[in-house]
Amino acid sequence: MPKITSAIQWINMKFTYILCLFIIYAWPNYTARAQDDSLFNELDTMVEIDRQEVIAAFKSTRVILAPSIERVKNNQLHFRISHLFFRINSGYRNLFGLDQLVNMNLIFDYGLTDDIQIGLSRSNKIDKTLMPNMKISLARQSTGKKPFPLYVSYFGSLDWKTNRYSDKERNDNFLGRLDYVNMLLLGRKFNSHLSLQLSPFFIHRNLTEALSEPNNLYGVGFSGRYMLNDHVSTNFEYFYNYPSVKTIQLSKNPLSLGFDIETGGHVFQLFFSNAQALYPGRFLLNQNDNFFKGNIQFGFSILREFNL
Repeated sequence: MPKITSAIQWINMKFTYILCLFIIYAWPNYTARAQDDSLFNELDTMVEIDRQEVIAAFKSTRVILAPSIERVKNNQLHFRISHLFFRINSGYRNLFGLDQLVNMNLIFDYGLTDDIQIGLSRSNKIDKTLMPNMKISLARQSTGKKPFPLYVSYFGSLDWKTNRYSDKERNDNFLGRLDYVNMLLLGRKFNSHLSLQLSPFFIHRNLTEALSEPNNLYGVGFSGRYMLNDHVSTNFEYFYNYPSVKTIQLSKNPLSLGFDIETGGHVFQLFFSNAQALYPGRFLLNQNDNFFKGNIQFGFSILREFNL
């Protein structure tokens, strides 16, 4: 029995000795690892702060009529309704154009991810066009130790004219109803007030209105926003295309001026334009009104945001 008792005491002593060694050596290592994890978390936070996205270059996904570099974020839905009236120089008998609705556009945009949005819009007047579209955010302006100076986005639209033509051959030509719109959106927010955007574009029309009109159009747009206060901004858009569709009816490049008013989940746009269409595939073909001679239409848009 004394030998057994001595053996048990010896085992207990060895176990206690090993346990003490483990505590002495392992505990500092665990503490060091905990400190390292804390350091890594701090470094991650520093990296995030050092490369911070610049936000709110524009109030919405449209500058006025054309798309802006802003995108609909993940699981958000934007619904926009736009109205365009007749020329304001039509006089008081026509209530300065408000008696006659020239065009209306309905737009639904949904964010598949924070960088990809899809949309569907409908113009109910000119050509009764249905337009599935997509916008992809390729790069975002950011600040920090490794800043990126620009927003870069791509916008593409497939415009399908659904109206009926008197010419049966043209009416039955499905491919002739399709136009392809491509825009590269390059923007920069210079400060809390000023944002500018450059928008080179390319349009291919399978079928034109006249044989003299080109199927391919390309050009560039210049647009911007200046914040007047936290909720109101003034915007402008000008587009130049080449070769211009210079017929008797179409001869002027589109120019638009407007205001954005933000009220919570709504954005109201009031604008004046020589364009008679509300979507890029049409107003970029040039217009028949001279902005500087008073041939201007008044329009407005209402945007509502929904979080799904």
